[in-house]
Amino acid sequence: MENSLTKLDVKTLIDKNMELGYDETDAIIVTYDDIKEMQKGKETPLYKYSLIEYGTPATVGKYFMSQLKAIEKEKPGFLPLTIKKGASKKRAKLISNISIYTILTIVAGIVFIPLLILFMNSFKEGSAISLEPFVFPTGDKFVGVDNYLDGFKKMNFFMSLGYSLFITVASTLLILLFTSMTAWFLVRVKTIWTQIIYYMILFSQVVPFQLVMLPMNKLASIMNINNLFGIVLIYIAFGAGLSVFMYSGFVKSVPLEIEEAAMIDGCNPIQTFFKIVFPVLKPTTVTIAILNAMWIWNDYLLPSMILGTAAGTGKTTLPVAIQMANTGSYGSVSYGTFMAMITLTLIPIVIFYLFGQKYIIKGVTAGAVKG
Repeated sequence: MENSLTKLDVKTLIDKNMELGYDETDAIIVTYDDIKEMQKGKETPLYKYSLIEYGTPATVGKYFMSQLKAIEKEKPGFLPLTIKKGASKKRAKLISNISIYTILTIVAGIVFIPLLILFMNSFKEGSAISLEPFVFPTGDKFVGVDNYLDGFKKMNFFMSLGYSLFITVASTLLILLFTSMTAWFLVRVKTIWTQIIYYMILFSQVVPFQLVMLPMNKLASIMNINNLFGIVLIYIAFGAGLSVFMYSGFVKSVPLEIEEAAMIDGCNPIQTFFKIVFPVLKPTTVTIAILNAMWIWNDYLLPSMILGTAAGTGKTTLPVAIQMANTGSYGSVSYGTFMAMITLTLIPIVIFYLFGQKYIIKGVTAGAVKG
């Protein structure tokens, strides 16, 4: 066939580039770059060399690349060192990326394994979980959704779910509202008192919860806040330290000029905060919301102390209700029901995390710009 690729010679392309004024080394480099462009499917080099009638860019590029490799094999040193270094860097980068993704995949698999074991054991009967926890449920070991139905009966699941949702949502929203306003005030109003308040709030992160839990529990009982609404206030207090710290770091990176412009336009401080400042805080707000929601949703110790541990009433959060409803006398545990209820409890917070996880790193690093 007259227009077949076998009629073509890569040296012809190099000569064309030399006619344009390139020396031999540069002509080879330009030709190599054009061939790489062809391999990517770009037609421009085909028109440049009048090769459009010889096939698709990828086909032509592949043919000429094989010629270059053959020449280099016969005459070592034909390809300039620049090309070899570039190819070596690309190979090294490819190997590096493959290694990184392989390691990350293995790590992700290790993290996912406990969740898989939890899920498959939620469909087993109790003795099978104890004897063969890593085996998929089959035959008599498979009990279907019986563990889930049993859990609903034992622990008043939906009432506990309502308690957990109310406490988590209310606490998180109020933490976001109060701590964002507090951080803005402490950053913008520079006095000795705001500095003292700021460091007192930060000091709360240093004090372990176990150190204050007994006095706090006693005080909550005296003040009669050991109830659904009282625990929200306690969560606000414990969540304030980290939230104020993260908000403060971000507020310091917000230009003061936009606030001054808003005040010149007639905004009072409240309007300035909610219309100008708070929308700018979105990345950090989402990050703080995720961190606090995950902590409050999964917390066991504080609800067990404040709301009590009465089994089956539903008047407590899911972690406490699951523990109390599935733990019997002499330390016996209904593992099948236990794992079924934990699986259901994980679903809402995992969904929430998946929707907002991309903001976590962005929010944390943004809050660390100035500090």
